[in-house]
Amino acid sequence: MADAWKVVDLINVTKAFFEKKGINDTARLDAELLLAEVLGCTRIELYVRFDQIVPEPQLGRFRELVRQRGNRKPVKQILGRCEFMSHEFEITPDVLIPRPETEAVVEQALRALDDGQRAVADIGTGSGNIAVSVALARPDVTVYATDRSEAALDVARRNVERHGVADQVELLGGDLFAALANRRLEGRLDCVVSNPPYVAESELTGLMPEVAEYEPRDALISGQNGLEHTLRLLDGAPAFLRPGGSLVLEMGPYTSERTKAAAAAIDAYDQIRIAADLAKAERVLIALKRM
Repeated sequence: MADAWKVVDLINVTKAFFEKKGINDTARLDAELLLAEVLGCTRIELYVRFDQIVPEPQLGRFRELVRQRGNRKPVKQILGRCEFMSHEFEITPDVLIPRPETEAVVEQALRALDDGQRAVADIGTGSGNIAVSVALARPDVTVYATDRSEAALDVARRNVERHGVADQVELLGGDLFAALANRRLEGRLDCVVSNPPYVAESELTGLMPEVAEYEPRDALISGQNGLEHTLRLLDGAPAFLRPGGSLVLEMGPYTSERTKAAAAAIDAYDQIRIAADLAKAERVLIALKRM
């Protein structure tokens, strides 16, 4: 890069650089987000600052962020934050980046709760995006958010505190339901919600580099068929749900029929259905524990 660069020129050159790196759909957006971060402004504000010269040290910092994105590191990891359900969450490489399709999971969980139901478990909470979103939408609800990764729980803890829901969200360490058993929550939950890993081992190499190389493997991969964690959740949830309580589970659209069949094979469930996300993909399984 030359010594003196205008905002508009940096955007155009960076867009072209990203496209050469295989970043096509979001090349300009990514360039704008990174430059806005460096300049401490919004993307929209860039458009009234096109002729501004970007000085050092901002130019040097921008170069470093561009280098990271050129290596296919996700923009949200570079920025360290992500929007979910209109709320901003801190993220790190220790947690899965919250995705828009998971908003359908939160919506279904909230629909599953009536006014008298106030105990929810979020299994594999990661950044805490589901737990915090449920707590913000329902101030009367207690959410038990579990994860086996201490690093992930640290991120979730900061997000819980950031959004002021520490009195509602209790973070627990342990694999799947182990932490709930330690709290003696058997039969006490109105809803169990989870966005578990559901990528098969064989599919890892086919994922985009942003996912395969930068997101935590334990939050992505679930055995040879992508169903290992899902089956464990289906088997374990009834012990912790009250009669009539709901299991709300994210799944890959390509596993929806197998997931529904697995739920139907468990006598503890009733009224099993699948809900779509905003892209009309079959994304969420909802199953009630029999009365």
